[in-house]
Amino acid sequence: MVTVGATAGPGPGRPSDTVLRRRLGWFLLIRLGLVTFFLGVAALVYRPYAAAGPDPILGLIALGYGVTGISGLLLARVRHLRLFAGTQIAVDLALVSLVMLVTGGIESPLAVLYNLVILGAAFLRLGPGITATAAAAAVVYGSLMTALAAAAPADLPIAEYVVTHSMIVASFLVIAALARYLTAQLAAAERLLEERQAELGRIEALQVLVANTLDHGLVVTDGAGRITSANPTAAEILGVDAGRVLGTPLESILAGVSAIPLDGTPTEFTLADEDPARVVRAKVAAVSDTFQHPIGRIYVLQDVTTVRDMESRLREQDTIDAYTRAVGTDAPIAAFEGLIGESEPMRRVYALIAKVAPSDSTVLITGESGTGKELVAHALHRLSPRKGREFVVVNCGAIPETLIESELFGHVRGAFTGAVADRPGLFRQAHGGTIFLDEVGELPPAMQVRLLRVLQDHQVVPVGGTTPFIADVRVVAATNRDLERSVATGQFREDLYYRLNVIRIETPALRARPEDIPLLLMHLLRTSSARHGKQVERLSPRTMRALVSHGYPGNVRELENVVDHAVTLCEGDALTEHDLPAQFQAAPEPPPPAAVPPAAPAPALVPVLAPGLCLDDQLATYEKDMLLAALDRAGGVRKHAAELLGIKYRSLRHRLAKYGLALADEA
Repeated sequence: MVTVGATAGPGPGRPSDTVLRRRLGWFLLIRLGLVTFFLGVAALVYRPYAAAGPDPILGLIALGYGVTGISGLLLARVRHLRLFAGTQIAVDLALVSLVMLVTGGIESPLAVLYNLVILGAAFLRLGPGITATAAAAAVVYGSLMTALAAAAPADLPIAEYVVTHSMIVASFLVIAALARYLTAQLAAAERLLEERQAELGRIEALQVLVANTLDHGLVVTDGAGRITSANPTAAEILGVDAGRVLGTPLESILAGVSAIPLDGTPTEFTLADEDPARVVRAKVAAVSDTFQHPIGRIYVLQDVTTVRDMESRLREQDTIDAYTRAVGTDAPIAAFEGLIGESEPMRRVYALIAKVAPSDSTVLITGESGTGKELVAHALHRLSPRKGREFVVVNCGAIPETLIESELFGHVRGAFTGAVADRPGLFRQAHGGTIFLDEVGELPPAMQVRLLRVLQDHQVVPVGGTTPFIADVRVVAATNRDLERSVATGQFREDLYYRLNVIRIETPALRARPEDIPLLLMHLLRTSSARHGKQVERLSPRTMRALVSHGYPGNVRELENVVDHAVTLCEGDALTEHDLPAQFQAAPEPPPPAAVPPAAPAPALVPVLAPGLCLDDQLATYEKDMLLAALDRAGGVRKHAAELLGIKYRSLRHRLAKYGLALADEA
């Protein structure tokens, strides 16, 4: 059974049943306190004047407690709450009237309690019931005073009491009018607040909906940089749980994000902790209150890993194409004193050689085997004032320990068995020039002492001799060992290390300068072709890509051997993958399933910065072409296309929608 009160919504200014029931509970609690306070005080004040017999004050207290207790028990079961509220107001009018009788009747000062009943009706938000309560209070109070005045003695100043009680009745109506006005204003304010809260709720729901459907990550932080919200895309980009990350400082997840400028300039971060590393572009905007005080920030994140990868591949392909075309030409290859490379690490080496070469300072060249340490030593000699004198190369690791002293410093006739004539030694041979001590870390301890003496005194004493010779020699040493570790383990003298390490030049590994590989290939292909008497003039693009992408643990020497191997096996004018060593041979791709149509040719790469296009437009065109090619190759199966592109299916859907390629039901 559904009651009217349950079906009818509250009118203007009228509370709902739930609110009215809650207020009635507070109303009964307040009545209980008032009954206890006012009637208790009345009992203390009027008890000395009470007639003999049962005390009516105690009876009123008991009645007030009883009515309140019964009302409290019935409140949870009452359905007609407004009728119940009106009954409570009527009970209060009756209780106040009884209080008036027992506290002096016509002379009672407690007529103010009727105003409390009127305020109780206002508290319950009874609307027109407030005025009705005031009218009822006026009628009850006026009737009661009239009856008491009729029974009063003849000498009672009736006119004075009429004026006094008329003013009291008027106060009921005034208080009722004020209470109704204030409750109406309060109800209007509450309705406005509810509307604003509902509107705010709709806006927040819309914001959440928009944030969750954005292709970009959206992170909101408070004034202390702690995350207050993050949409699913941001959680996916950062690799975190959107629910558990709340309250976490964004700086702890994306280091350096707090330093992003607030002018909207995008900043890119590399998430190196992930494999493979991802590149995230971030923009930030400050959030301020109405007083322009900063209260937080909004970060917009975008995963640009794929775009950067495509840019890198595009540049790589353009470089490969350019060098592939250049191999078959007679274009000169830029070199620095026999060293080939245009990368930044090599440019730093060239600059250091140019600065060091004019001096006579001892130079230590370090680096892995095959990185061109001897070429650096030759460059130092050719650019020095000693270039007209000899350049003597000594491989310290290839000379037997019993002969190395004689080889370096010479010997006199008869110094040892077989010494049938004087020998000047390599240091005296290099007088006025440069001596290059390759693999100096292989020197035995005794020779390290002799070499240290030569570096200190610039004098050489041959084996078996006593007369020293002046050694006007510039010493350039090289090693692929970690001499600092050898010094720490006692395998190399510390004083000799500091004598050699006056100026240090470190040759970079080939894997640290992959952009130099195509240039080296051009040079090596020409020299190897001339050496073998062949006319190998070019490389196929796939061969170039295979050679460029190799790691080369043996550095340039390994690359030279690979090119020599390929030129030896090549039977035409172009190197192919079949001419490369086995480790470069790509595994054959399995044939596509019969149900899958043959792959369409990949879209041709457009040149970088084509006329009329900016970089972003050209990258967008390239990305769209790749998406179409992947869809074509996958036969329209989008999950398969996402796997071919190496991205997630959700990311593919976002990219398709970005270029208007999404299906109608996904748009």
